[in-house]
Amino acid sequence: MRFLSADFIFPVSNPPVANGIVAVDEQGCIAEILKPAEKNIPEGEIEHFEGILCPGFVNAHCHLELSWAKGLIESGTGLDSFLRALDSLRHNELPVNQQEAIQNEGMEMYRSGVVGTGDISNSAATLQFKESSAILFHTFAEVFASDPAKAEKALAKGAELAETFRALKWNNSASVTPHSTYSVTEKLFKMISAVTGNNVISIHHQETPAEELFFKTGRGSIAARRLFYNPGLEPFKPTGKSPLESIAPFLDKNRKTLLVHNTFATGADIGFARQNFPQLTWCFCPNANQYIENRLPDIPLFIENECDIVLGTDSLASNYQLSILEEMKTISKHFPFIPLQEMLGWATLNGARFFGFDKLGSLEKGKSPGIVNIQNIDIESLQLKPESTSRLIIAAGQ
Repeated sequence: MRFLSADFIFPVSNPPVANGIVAVDEQGCIAEILKPAEKNIPEGEIEHFEGILCPGFVNAHCHLELSWAKGLIESGTGLDSFLRALDSLRHNELPVNQQEAIQNEGMEMYRSGVVGTGDISNSAATLQFKESSAILFHTFAEVFASDPAKAEKALAKGAELAETFRALKWNNSASVTPHSTYSVTEKLFKMISAVTGNNVISIHHQETPAEELFFKTGRGSIAARRLFYNPGLEPFKPTGKSPLESIAPFLDKNRKTLLVHNTFATGADIGFARQNFPQLTWCFCPNANQYIENRLPDIPLFIENECDIVLGTDSLASNYQLSILEEMKTISKHFPFIPLQEMLGWATLNGARFFGFDKLGSLEKGKSPGIVNIQNIDIESLQLKPESTSRLIIAAGQ
């Protein structure tokens, strides 16, 4: 048994404990959380850490296979320019070894405290890493096709990819998922729903103002890109509605659904979602949103509406690191009134619940969520600082 102490213990499922002690066994399983008055442990047996101890993080939205693209795309140019640049890079010889990049960046993500991840995959490039990784993954085999004639082929590719990951002895949780509100036709949405069963899905949502324009008017950069990649395709018939309202008829309202980015989502979007999708969770990737659109979601609006929130990093094509702490630091910088306890819930327990990672998410007896030490924080105000760092000190159980 190991006894770990810090200035504060954040179980997440319960209020923080000042100068508490976490008792954890050799398998990383939490035995108990002790308050200072309950200490009956010889001082020499207690390992003291500066800062706080909390559960391992869950990165709810990642594209680990794009680790090769780190630093290759200019920031701040908008989503359309970003996607075109990424597509151009993909069609040339990759500048670095993809497997080495996945291994190096995946391990760095793990060392920073991430023990669970929802990972978008368009290929089997991450298969080798996931097969032996200590991180618990759910793989989203992503599907897209703006041309209804390509729906069967797109679905077959996604279904085959999901089965490839399901064939793993470890990290074999996978589901077919639509890419975004605008890159999947009604036909393909319905086909995806038919093969996904009760599994979770993830949808890129309201990442750019062009998304709203596309659905309401049929014009803008998304409409132009759609025709660029599908010459001769019949123009999109605008719905006159918001993106989520437009695709709602094709979605299972009781399925666990992750809406990712939400940079331009409004109170009306949240209201519609609350009324129609009881299993909906909102994922923020603030550093990627700044990298691509120089904008953050209106996070306080989601808090006011008591939304279920999780955090992700997106890819290294649109971020500088795969660190959930860095995402929290960005939120704290722009919205300093959001309590650390609340953000840690987004970064740990909420993600674990969404993916069904039952052993992760909180420092509770019987769980083995991994333990992260966050240092260089403001202990008096319990706020993160620009120099705050995180590292995994106890591995999560498998």
